[in-house]
Amino acid sequence: MSILSNVSHLIDLFYSAHCIGCPEARQAVRRFASSRPDVVVVEHDLEAEAELELAKRYRLIATPALVIDRDTVMYGVPRLATLAARVDASRPGASSDGRSR
Repeated sequence: MSILSNVSHLIDLFYSAHCIGCPEARQAVRRFASSRPDVVVVEHDLEAEAELELAKRYRLIATPALVIDRDTVMYGVPRLATLAARVDASRPGASSDGRSR
């Protein structure tokens, strides 16, 4: 059985070294994911060129930025209740226009 078999949601977390709120956002998202076995978090350091390119594809304009299930974007330090509501409302694998990714 794969460790990812129970994962239903992906949170891409984009951060940068100069971002004041990024450490708190990273801690909050990690705490949230530790309580949700259906969520996996991938952190992206925008100092790396490949990560910056991914951020450009999502058209992100600030950090910290969270992209939930490759669709919903949130900025800033998330409140855990708000993050939970956004994750629960998300349809994994679907973009905002309903096409599967």
